[in-house]
Amino acid sequence: MTRFSLLTSSLCAAFLVTATLSVSAQDESKFGDTPEQQAACKENLSLYETYYKQKNYDDAYPFWRKACSVCPPKVSQNMYIKGVNLLKRQMKAAIKAKDNARAVALRDSVFMYYDLRIEHFPSTSKKPDNGCEILARKALDWTSLNKREALESRPMFEEAITCLEDRSDAAVLNGYYGILVQALNEAEEAEAKEVAIGDLLNEYLRLSDFIEAGRQREVAAEDSAGAAKYFTTQKNLDEIFVQVANCDDMVPVLTKKIEAAPDDIDIKKKTLRLLNEKGCTDNDIFLPVAEAVYAVDKNADAAYSIGIQLSKKGDYGAALPYFEESVDLCTDCPKLARNLMKAGQVAKNAGQVSKCIRYARRAAKADPGNGEPYLLIGDAVASMFSACSDSPLGGREVYWLATDYYQRAKAVDSNVASKANTKISQVKKSYPTIDDLFTYGINEGKEITVKCVGETTKARKP
Repeated sequence: MTRFSLLTSSLCAAFLVTATLSVSAQDESKFGDTPEQQAACKENLSLYETYYKQKNYDDAYPFWRKACSVCPPKVSQNMYIKGVNLLKRQMKAAIKAKDNARAVALRDSVFMYYDLRIEHFPSTSKKPDNGCEILARKALDWTSLNKREALESRPMFEEAITCLEDRSDAAVLNGYYGILVQALNEAEEAEAKEVAIGDLLNEYLRLSDFIEAGRQREVAAEDSAGAAKYFTTQKNLDEIFVQVANCDDMVPVLTKKIEAAPDDIDIKKKTLRLLNEKGCTDNDIFLPVAEAVYAVDKNADAAYSIGIQLSKKGDYGAALPYFEESVDLCTDCPKLARNLMKAGQVAKNAGQVSKCIRYARRAAKADPGNGEPYLLIGDAVASMFSACSDSPLGGREVYWLATDYYQRAKAVDSNVASKANTKISQVKKSYPTIDDLFTYGINEGKEITVKCVGETTKARKP
């Protein structure tokens, strides 16, 4: 090896040693400015984390407090995450011991550490909007730990959700809507109530869009548990919305919004969705809004709305194309089953029974736990008596087949059992008679083909 090679090797080795020492010094610096501070920080971090992993939370608590006092604030995000959990456990113990002053102090500390975490870890490499997620979590804890002042969490929810949008956790969206309901319940003046109702209406739509986007994201990731949380949240919002919003309250609020911005098509779209959601179609604004939206955006809601108005007038032939369009424009939307059912009902009323049955079958597939589609198929089959009258039994075998569908409706959905039983009692009166069965040698239980429908059923005695 040449002298130059030896010198180069020595220099490289020296550089590596220096670089290693530099990195090591940088790593150590996160624990403090002096060796003494670094040692104290690492010791207390290690002790509280060891006890924490062992679930000895009471033993972990004093060492965590010491770590907070001696460590730099950016030493570890876990110090804030685990610290909040430790503080909430201490708070719970204080409440049990009826030490209200300590409980309140601990509660305030919980929110202080949320704020410190937001301040020092507003973003991370994995979570650019880390601060928004922390704020959302703080808002949720505020509603549970500070119930008397729960409404103060509203701006926290609003800021977090505005930042995260459809990346908001399902629980956060649910918690925020609950706060809006509380705002309505606590509103005393008529004007305040109207504002609160308007907030509930508008936010229902916005949050529902975020929920559906979140659910679709979890479905794409094959996370069934995550998707289920969003599904449950939407169900919760629906239940609240149905309870707090009625047509008499909604229409005046929505009318004012439209009058304040008559050219704003987005307001009209939201109005149309809300009116359809609640079935508020018997008012002066419904049809004009539907037509205005349909003129610029032939979407499923607008087509459905115009179809509703035409069918209410008894013009089923004119209404059916709009309902069919509402189905075509709603290939994978949450209201597909509803649109399919309405298309089927209107097709039956328009005398297009085969089309009715096709739509009802699709509705049953789109909403498997709903018995209504099978009731509709049963009604459609029963209405084919005249079209099937050239059979030996005079077409009355359609009532056996209709009964099959009514029975199936009960089997999939106990909520329609009473309705199905009433329909079965009605069609039984039109079954083929005992004499008919004897004349054609048909025993009870024999399989019969209903040729005009193209399906089979079993013979029954009246």
